[in-house]
Amino acid sequence: MASDSHSTETVLLRGRLIDTLRNDVIIGRYPPGYRLVERDVADTYGVSRLPAREALQALRAEGFLEVRNTRGLVVRTWTETDVSELFDIREALESVACRQAAEQRTDDDVVALREAADAADAAVASGDTSGAHDANALFHQLLVTAAHNRTLSEVTAPILYRVQWLVRQIPDPHSVSDDHHALVEAIADGDPRRAQRLAVSHAERNRTTTLKAMFPGR
Repeated sequence: MASDSHSTETVLLRGRLIDTLRNDVIIGRYPPGYRLVERDVADTYGVSRLPAREALQALRAEGFLEVRNTRGLVVRTWTETDVSELFDIREALESVACRQAAEQRTDDDVVALREAADAADAAVASGDTSGAHDANALFHQLLVTAAHNRTLSEVTAPILYRVQWLVRQIPDPHSVSDDHHALVEAIADGDPRRAQRLAVSHAERNRTTTLKAMFPGR
């Protein structure tokens, strides 16, 4: 019994460390190109070397870290190809999510989506850019939740982590506000075709804005 308890605690510790380290990359504590060393991660987060190593490998598998021959594991640097490929996948998944959300959503789903969209607006109005990004990230998670499709949720989860990281490269989180409110209304109205169309146009606008912000000389 003691062994089982210890194993459970180890799994929970590893999971919490992965979540924390991932979030710290997403919010910019470790910028692209930053070298992450197992020993330093262990010291920073107060864990042993093994969970630190496992967390770093997990983030590498998720696409947050990459190996550079002369430096070891570093936070991945975005390329135009990375951005476009991620938006291709996001657009495909979210168009399905929004169509199904319009068909399957509950009243509670609609309320949660509206609250997230309003929270992003309030954060922007108060100058809280980080809070706006958090609210926008929650909005996109809620779109998938409202579809009530377990397989879609499982497939989309790792993509949304990368999207959260990517959208924080955009200096103006308010640029997505009108699209989010329009999506809520299409879902609330139970209009799957309009919801899907809006999801595609939203992703394409986001793609253009992000590429211009990240690669101004393109």
